[in-house]
Amino acid sequence: MLYFFLSYARGDEDALVQRFYEDLSAEVRLIAGLSRDERVGFVDRMIMVGERWPQRLVEALGSCGSFLALMTPRYFQSKPCGQEWQFFAERTARFESQRRVDTSLLKPLMWIPAQPGRIHPVAQPLQYSSDSLGDLYQRLGVRQLMRLQRHSDDYRTFLFELANQIVTSVEAHPLPEHRRPIELHTVESAFHARPTADGATRLDGDDYTQSMLVHFVVAATDRDEMRGVRQHLAAYGDDALQWAPYRPPMPEPLIDYAREIAADHSYQSTVVEVDKLPRSAEQAARYNQLLVLIVDAWLTRLPQRRQALIEHASVALGGDQRAATAVLIPGSRDDPETREQWQELSRACREIFDGFTSDDELYRSNIITHRAFEELLPQVLEVARNRVFSRGSVHRPPDPSTDTSPPRLDGPWARDDDQREREDQRDDQ
Repeated sequence: MLYFFLSYARGDEDALVQRFYEDLSAEVRLIAGLSRDERVGFVDRMIMVGERWPQRLVEALGSCGSFLALMTPRYFQSKPCGQEWQFFAERTARFESQRRVDTSLLKPLMWIPAQPGRIHPVAQPLQYSSDSLGDLYQRLGVRQLMRLQRHSDDYRTFLFELANQIVTSVEAHPLPEHRRPIELHTVESAFHARPTADGATRLDGDDYTQSMLVHFVVAATDRDEMRGVRQHLAAYGDDALQWAPYRPPMPEPLIDYAREIAADHSYQSTVVEVDKLPRSAEQAARYNQLLVLIVDAWLTRLPQRRQALIEHASVALGGDQRAATAVLIPGSRDDPETREQWQELSRACREIFDGFTSDDELYRSNIITHRAFEELLPQVLEVARNRVFSRGSVHRPPDPSTDTSPPRLDGPWARDDDQREREDQRDDQ
């Protein structure tokens, strides 16, 4: 039985979060009377390389008895964290409505001290501090209790009290498992506004934190087509979207990895293949959205694919009104064939994107590891986002007091029809 699901924002001191998860699991086992091998919690760092983490994560969210959220500013900016929160909140809401009880199974925790105005409104009504958890926790947060040796006794007391609350509440209010299949990406984030009807990102100051849409465009191909170009085909699948250039260290398709990274930084995203590049570019430019073109350099060795990429790129990336666009070209260090040919492959890519390659903030080549890609993508998105906010079109809804009726084209001297009719009647008399 999973007594708790630990939700946190990736990048918030992952190793310390893992230690907290292990310490808390040990206390829960002790209080629940379970063996040391029993799994009582879930945190996404437990997912092994090669596993499709969203499915395991959804299964854990659907079966866990309580939900612990490690609150930080980054946490409330993360769309995946907001989706996890929303998923569990809906489970508890149905249960509480049916049983007419308050379960307190959704438990926000202060990873760092809560600053006024930094806690999302959705979390403010919930109890995230408690006398039973200790004064130091309320003043310092979990992180400082763990880091400072002089607080080790207080940390152990906090762990015991928290574990006791978890076991007591979970056993008093056993949530039914969520058995209906669901894709986590379809769940709305509890922390983010719904997109506008036209898909535009509004540039008003109050809307700066709204999720921005990223169009990921994959310029790659499938295994069969690449077979005539190169010897090693492990990076390729049945279609372009299965391209995984960092395999074997990172076996999942690169586009799935890119979308996870973007979501962790509160971006929404779509994915298309390169033949849809012009359309995606036009939409991104019109609605203040971002465009990220991820290119397999080996595509330049396929004449028809190379020519198509040239044509699509010239349409999409040319002109003054183009979208905020990034071009990323991975070149895995674990792929000897790519490393051997990299100089020529890189030169071919620069010829295709001539005129764009001088932008060293948004044209990034030779990304040699998936960790480098993970670090680079958020930086590139932030640069592109800033360009949108400095150069994009402003979409402001009209003020409620604004007269939205069509303008009169016949001048201020024109009389309305009723006035004309009254004057005509007087003339007839």
